[in-house]
Amino acid sequence: SIWRGPNINCTDSSGYTALHHAALNGHKDIVLKLLQYEASTNVADNKGYFPIHLAAWRGDVDIVKILIRHGPSHSRVNEQNNENETALHCAAQYGHSEVVAVLLEELTDPTIRNNKLETPLDLAALYGRLCVVKMIIKAYPNLMNCNTRKHTPLHLAARNGHKAVVQVLLEAGMDVSCQTEKGSALHEAALFGKVEVVRILLETGIDTNIKDSLGRTVLDILKEHPSQQSLQIAALLQGINYSGFLILTNGVSVFKGEAVTGDISKLLDEIKLCKKGILF
Repeated sequence: SIWRGPNINCTDSSGYTALHHAALNGHKDIVLKLLQYEASTNVADNKGYFPIHLAAWRGDVDIVKILIRHGPSHSRVNEQNNENETALHCAAQYGHSEVVAVLLEELTDPTIRNNKLETPLDLAALYGRLCVVKMIIKAYPNLMNCNTRKHTPLHLAARNGHKAVVQVLLEAGMDVSCQTEKGSALHEAALFGKVEVVRILLETGIDTNIKDSLGRTVLDILKEHPSQQSLQIAALLQGINYSGFLILTNGVSVFKGEAVTGDISKLLDEIKLCKKGILF
């Protein structure tokens, strides 16, 4: 019936071939049968996705292997969709470590950037995929030096509070002082209230006076975004032992009975005005 029916590579309204559908839904036997009848692995759908993208996104390592190693046309592992993402981007983003391992073995280029200038390592760091981060930096340690002015893996992990990923990147030799348009990784962690990541970065001796592209230090950022996390982070930056309780009384900002001066005092006074003197 396959020979008498439509072309095996015919597409539906989304640009999907039968192989796309089988790969997306994990039907390994059907994938093998379609390849036996010369289904092409190198037809893209309307969004530029090839069957291997869909299998990688799903985390189906068996189908990824089949698409690469079986049939008359083997999947080209560096094919990019309309967002310039490879199958490795898809697998890394969702933490599918077995698929990542296969794609790295097949010499997928991990330096390819998508439309947002993100590498697969960037996506793994952004979404906290610790195992994938370890795998990629072990195979391609130079990736930590291939950064843009938009971000680094460390900045992306810090932004989302992925402590374990931040620690791994630092232990692997990521330059903590590396700057982007948004400043240092400390700027990112502070802006998004990631207190524990701030602690880790401060322990590395990161320069707290680094400025972003607008000339703002981390303390400047905190003043613009008052919150309880901002108070706690500001205290860490000033070396104050802050246990989580802020008292604003008689016009004096106090941490557990200890008077606060300098930049931190100004910050607290501004937050005091914002919060109208309430207790945190």
